[in-house]
Amino acid sequence: MNCPRCQSANPEGARFCLNCGNQLEAPPRVEGERKYVTVLFADVVDSTGLGERLDPEQFAEIMNGAFAFLNASVTKYGGTVARLLGDAIIAFFGAPVAHEDDAERAVRAGLEIQAKAREYAQVTRGDYGVDFEVRVGINTGLAVLAAMGGEIRTEYTAMGDTTNVAARMQAAARPGTVLLSADTYHLVKELFEFGARGATKVKGKSTPIETYEVVAPKAVPGKVRGLEGEGLSSPLVGRVDEFRLVAEKVEEVREGRGALVAVIGEAGLGKSRLLAEVSKAATADSQPPVVWLEGRALSYEQAVTYYPWRQ
Repeated sequence: MNCPRCQSANPEGARFCLNCGNQLEAPPRVEGERKYVTVLFADVVDSTGLGERLDPEQFAEIMNGAFAFLNASVTKYGGTVARLLGDAIIAFFGAPVAHEDDAERAVRAGLEIQAKAREYAQVTRGDYGVDFEVRVGINTGLAVLAAMGGEIRTEYTAMGDTTNVAARMQAAARPGTVLLSADTYHLVKELFEFGARGATKVKGKSTPIETYEVVAPKAVPGKVRGLEGEGLSSPLVGRVDEFRLVAEKVEEVREGRGALVAVIGEAGLGKSRLLAEVSKAATADSQPPVVWLEGRALSYEQAVTYYPWRQ
């Protein structure tokens, strides 16, 4: 193949001229998919200092132990560890497998990472005489998920600003904490307790980003779907027969007779809303009173016996 600029001959398949560096052919188009993902960055604090103070084998032992619980925490909540960076990991929630609660899963994984890190710190102090802490940053947004690289090495990664902001959240987080961007916060604000960090100036951004530090899961989580999650309400339209049937069973409970009702339907048909309306009616001022308890079955808690009842 001859270069159109300098006319020198180049080997077949060359993308750039070996003589003048001119591009000979357009780069291959990236074949990926646009997805809404939550990206988690977890980084070991002062890993350079640890490597300086410890023998390389000791440092490798510490990091190997750290990666064990970092990877396990992400996998437990259905995330994908995309990359190990020597002293950090990048994980995706929502790619390649998506769930309706990926943002919540990522935050729970971040909290578990910090809990495991505190336990691991006791081991590193006792065995190596050094402290161990982790920073976690999380962001949610659109990204292009694709296999990037060439014939020698290919890596599944997320391209776009979402990943960059997640990295900035990790860098801005205090050691031992989980820091969220506003985009992730608005998806999980009814499920966790937060401490507002305010607007944070991050590298590469023209305006500061609102950030929030996760404290703990709420004892009684709020609504994350529908109008109620935004503080709004509307009357229930239709579902008269279904509402009457479940309400009749509630009356039977008042009379001392038990019942089991299964509400089955496709996503978005209003199952949760129907039960919310029945709950409102059942717990209104009436005699005898009804105690209403709720629990959720979660796919990532399948191994926990009686999980919905434990709540």
